[in-house]
Amino acid sequence: MTETRLSKPRLFFIFSFFLLILGCLLFRLGFIQIFKASKYLSIAQSQSRSVVDMQPTRGRILDRKGQELALDVRLDSLYAVPRDISNKGQMADRLSSILGIDRNEIYRRLDRDKLFVWIARKISPAKTQAIKKLKSEALGFVKESMRVYPKSEMACQLIGFTDIDNDGLEGIELRYNSFLKGVPGWRLAQRDAKQRELISKELEMVPPVDGYNIHLTIDEVIQALTEKELAETCKKFNALGGSVVVLDPKTGDILAMATMPSYDLNNAKTSNTQNRRNRAITDLYEPGSAFKPVALSGILENKVFGLDEKFNCENGAWAVAGKVLHDHHGYGVMTFRQIIVKSSNIGTVKGAMRLGAARLYKTILDFGFGKRTGILLTGEVSGIVPNPKHWSGSSIINIPIGQGVAITTLQLAMGIGLIANDGWLMKPRIISKIDDEEGRIIQSFEPETVRRALSKETCLQVRSVLEEVVSHGTGKKAVVSGFRAAGKTGTAQKILPDGHYSHDQFFASFVGFVPYDEPKIVIAVSIDEPHPVYYGGDVAAPAFSRIASGILAYWQISQNEVPAEITAEGSKNLERKNKKVSTKKILTQPLDIKPQTGIAGQ
Repeated sequence: MTETRLSKPRLFFIFSFFLLILGCLLFRLGFIQIFKASKYLSIAQSQSRSVVDMQPTRGRILDRKGQELALDVRLDSLYAVPRDISNKGQMADRLSSILGIDRNEIYRRLDRDKLFVWIARKISPAKTQAIKKLKSEALGFVKESMRVYPKSEMACQLIGFTDIDNDGLEGIELRYNSFLKGVPGWRLAQRDAKQRELISKELEMVPPVDGYNIHLTIDEVIQALTEKELAETCKKFNALGGSVVVLDPKTGDILAMATMPSYDLNNAKTSNTQNRRNRAITDLYEPGSAFKPVALSGILENKVFGLDEKFNCENGAWAVAGKVLHDHHGYGVMTFRQIIVKSSNIGTVKGAMRLGAARLYKTILDFGFGKRTGILLTGEVSGIVPNPKHWSGSSIINIPIGQGVAITTLQLAMGIGLIANDGWLMKPRIISKIDDEEGRIIQSFEPETVRRALSKETCLQVRSVLEEVVSHGTGKKAVVSGFRAAGKTGTAQKILPDGHYSHDQFFASFVGFVPYDEPKIVIAVSIDEPHPVYYGGDVAAPAFSRIASGILAYWQISQNEVPAEITAEGSKNLERKNKKVSTKKILTQPLDIKPQTGIAGQ
């Protein structure tokens, strides 16, 4: 009986103790349920849910006819869950043999105590299949976009390229990255205990907005033809490089912009950084005799004298302003027309002196030199045109013959283009429009006139002189079979670091247009340090001829015989002959636009 009485307090104590514990637990659970529910719900959801980024498709870059120059493809990126890999050394060995990545680098990533690490980004389909054969649940794939360039090196400096995250780094890809890139989206996905996504458990989604497409004014065929001829010219004359601009003088449309040396856009990270610059807008050079049409235009526009005015060219050597000015050949008395046709420095300078520094300077500026053209590309330089108040005593001798000023190939093309366009200077147009995949126009770029720089009368006279340069003067190798072309050669000494002119380093150039009477294209060719031959008439003029012939054949253009020669007094004799000259051609052989292999080819 005593033991029974003693056991009741014990039982009561034990019962009370457990009741208290239960009460505390119920109180704690109630507290959590009421006051901490949102906190612990968030923790649970963060462990079972994840926000998955949804990358947009980057917009395409197209030529004027819709041919793709840059586009996105969807590829697999490989990740791993290191915590789920038991034998990390063996896995590193297998992945290294498939991916071609250093084994130690892969092991370093697998050795992390993480639920997610990148192993390789944007791998080929063949590598994806090989990895899937490993049948490892610790490996997974995420689809990502990869930028590919189907034409490889074509227009490489113009188009540019992107980094691993599809952000533009050069060219159009950089300048218009905000239009091309698009806006990322996201989706909220359910995951299992091993952090694997449950495809059927998509909880919420904001879709990505794909990037816009950029339509360029260049023509793929003309670009390929231009690059081919530029590469062959640089190789033939052992040049450091060069650039060519082909444009429509009426609209300012850039039909081709080629630079050598080039590089493969699909392997841009291995390229020489010097090969990435667009020499047509970044590299300055003294134009030499290719600049003489500017002085000629100023003289005729200001009616200083006519083309039949005669000057003594001093038999090739003239002492003036403390220096001796030379011509390549010794000439005596010539008309100013002959002076430009034969490219006499002495005659050109004598004529420019009659024009005067102020009017010469104004003409140079009216041609667009000394200022950026306004082309929608990154990296364009303005050039160098000194103000007359900073001229030295020899500036009036140097500048009319293309020394003491510095220009780009694009500026040269645009300047001579205004002569082909009856005196109207156009703004160069490299992009025609930006649209989406549905064809809705986001932004359009219409041809834009900058100003009237010359009268039509002056342009007709200058064109007649430039036609003679090709038919009878220094530009004979620029002749285009079946057409009358016009243009001007240029050979300029390069400036050494010490400020003196080199005697063995030159820029060779030619700029012209065709057909003569109704110009369709302007072509400017600049070649850097050709040797041993270095004259513009021997180096650049033949390239002009081949490019122009190819374009006219591609367009299947035929031409009527052109007007009779235009005189300095105005040119009332503009009657066109009715005789038809059949010059319609087609390309003799297809252009070698090489098919690409690998992902770009696919």
